[in-house]
Amino acid sequence: MGKVENCSAVIFNGDGTWERRDDFQIPEPPEGGAVLAVEAVGLCHSDVAQLNGQKHVPGEISPTVPGHEIVGRVHALDSNAELGVEIGDRVAVNIVVPTEPTDSNPFGFSCYGYSFSLEDSEGLWGGYGEYMSILPQTQLEPLTNELSAEELTIFEPLSNVIAWTSRVNWHEKMKVVVQGPGHMGLTFAAMAKEMGTEKLIVTGTSEDQHRLSIAEKIGADFVIDVSNEDPVEKISEATGGVMADLVVDLSSAPQVPGLCLDLVRYGGDVIWAGLKDRQAVPVVTDTAVMRGITIHGGAGGTNRSLRKAVEILNTKDFPTSLLLGEVFSMNEIDDAMAVLNRTSHNDAVRAVLSHNRK
Repeated sequence: MGKVENCSAVIFNGDGTWERRDDFQIPEPPEGGAVLAVEAVGLCHSDVAQLNGQKHVPGEISPTVPGHEIVGRVHALDSNAELGVEIGDRVAVNIVVPTEPTDSNPFGFSCYGYSFSLEDSEGLWGGYGEYMSILPQTQLEPLTNELSAEELTIFEPLSNVIAWTSRVNWHEKMKVVVQGPGHMGLTFAAMAKEMGTEKLIVTGTSEDQHRLSIAEKIGADFVIDVSNEDPVEKISEATGGVMADLVVDLSSAPQVPGLCLDLVRYGGDVIWAGLKDRQAVPVVTDTAVMRGITIHGGAGGTNRSLRKAVEILNTKDFPTSLLLGEVFSMNEIDDAMAVLNRTSHNDAVRAVLSHNRK
């Protein structure tokens, strides 16, 4: 058989449309870089925003090959590559990579799946492609072969969670509330159990029954359906009136950031990490002032948190199977987006695109 030279990828046009192309040339390694054979890529709500042209990453452009929670195997290495990996290694990819500033992207870094044009080299710079180019200075962390690539795509959400928790003075008597049982909320809940908590409480709505059941399997001590129960009253009861040490917003609901301030104790911590598609939200800032609350913004992970996330996953003790959700092929992008938009007839905690699924 002859050598396969072409591969497939999905393109987001930035106007709500996508297309599959099967005529991409498999990349050659950039100088000092590599080529990755992508196995799987995790999807999140930011993929929906990107599909529709909502730009939230510096230097983001359309059209592009998206995908930022990337697991794959090293397919080729440039002779001068110093990436710390070998051909055949399974790796997690840090999407943030140093690049030369340009007029359109003056920040000195770019993001795989967001910042690269179809005109840049072979045009394959995201996880929705079967192959992708890897630049020098990219952080690649070796992953176990004993779990599926689809499960391991949770590394990127886990890396974010580890970065957020590093800002909080964590202790084993922590009372933690996670609002929003999506894949980020459930990943946070699982990590909270890993770190040790006295009480873990996860809230959701009546539409989240499946996800709240996963929260219980992960180890939540209480789950609250805020459609039918008052979260302030329930959390007051669960904490003896003290309220939570840490409250995390990982919901898309605009009222949740303000609710966080009502659920946290005096001198406690709040993490706002749920995107609201740039809509204004109602918050009484006096509550934060009068109660001495520290508010943290939940941005992305760091090199250190990514390394720690991979270390945890490689123990094979993290509940990756519970957090897997539903797996889709490259031809099922609309179905995957329906899961992310909560318009699918099947609910799932997460959506994953697998290049092993044809």
